[in-house]
Amino acid sequence: MTPVRSWHLAQAILRANLNRSPHPYKLTFMVTRRCNSRCLQCTIWKQSDPPDPLTLDEIETFFRRNPRFSWIDITGGEPFLRPDLSELIAILLRHSPRLYHLHLPSNAVAPALTIQRIQEILALDPPRLSLTLSLDGTPEQHDILRGVSGNWRNALEIYRHFERHPDPRLQLYFGFTLSDRNVGTLTATMEAVRRQLPHTHWRHWHLNLAHHSAHYYQNENTTLRSASNRPAFLEELTTLHARKRTRSPDPVAFLERRYLAIARRFIAGQHHPMPCLALSSSLFLDPDGTCLPCSIWDRPVGGLREHEFQLSRLLAAAPARQARQEILSARCPGCWTPCDAYPTILGNLLPTIHGSSS
Repeated sequence: MTPVRSWHLAQAILRANLNRSPHPYKLTFMVTRRCNSRCLQCTIWKQSDPPDPLTLDEIETFFRRNPRFSWIDITGGEPFLRPDLSELIAILLRHSPRLYHLHLPSNAVAPALTIQRIQEILALDPPRLSLTLSLDGTPEQHDILRGVSGNWRNALEIYRHFERHPDPRLQLYFGFTLSDRNVGTLTATMEAVRRQLPHTHWRHWHLNLAHHSAHYYQNENTTLRSASNRPAFLEELTTLHARKRTRSPDPVAFLERRYLAIARRFIAGQHHPMPCLALSSSLFLDPDGTCLPCSIWDRPVGGLREHEFQLSRLLAAAPARQARQEILSARCPGCWTPCDAYPTILGNLLPTIHGSSS
């Protein structure tokens, strides 16, 4: 079944390159705002879920009427705090015959809960599942940044559990969010992990640039990437890019290297390094069914309920069409966060189509 699903994903990527995307193939679904971290650079943990979140029945209606997703990110808050997460994922698996990749991040604050939920999801037989464990520094530094004592140790406990009980459908990663607070410590962080987990490698690390977001992180007043730290950011990106050199045909490895290479241009001062495909190849969904272009731009384009859970209707309506035009005109924030950078990279593989030299 996986070759068929990968073929559907390849078709969607080709259509994106030809400017013929009738339906987004990547969905980022924020299933809860609840979070048990106390991060210094993010205030999701200070938020609460909306008063009228989508019910499981409504979520089933949405996926039944929109069965063409090949790539779904389930995020939060801390997604594993949602008590009916396994039921929700069972629904999306049941109604997503083209799904190739399911991804969940975790802050690793509650290791027993995370392990239990991942085991429940594996029991549902997902085609390809990846888990990213947040790790933003050396042990003491990470616990300070995340505001939870023992958080670094918990992340390694989860990784170690699945290393001892491997499943071919599950891929494990550490996620490092680079900001002013931890720039210059990436190598030391990786070395600290390798002392505990000798089998880890550079390929097990994902890097994300810290971003501001009014609707998601609600951290507009937080300093994340100072101009004075720009050389240090570039050095971190260059180091990781060099160490991720590989001849592996793995598409994840390709995306990682392209993301890092283009992130250097982004940090160096360019707005958006290539034409963004938010609202074309990808979109962001809030817990109450509000659709936005991405996790960064606070630009709601409509709610699922008002469009009878039909994405085609929502995306054809004036708010979504206008937002898409603003994206094409570089009038959005111009972010470079992996959730939307990855489909943008994949949709710009043919530079003659989009006018990109990347």
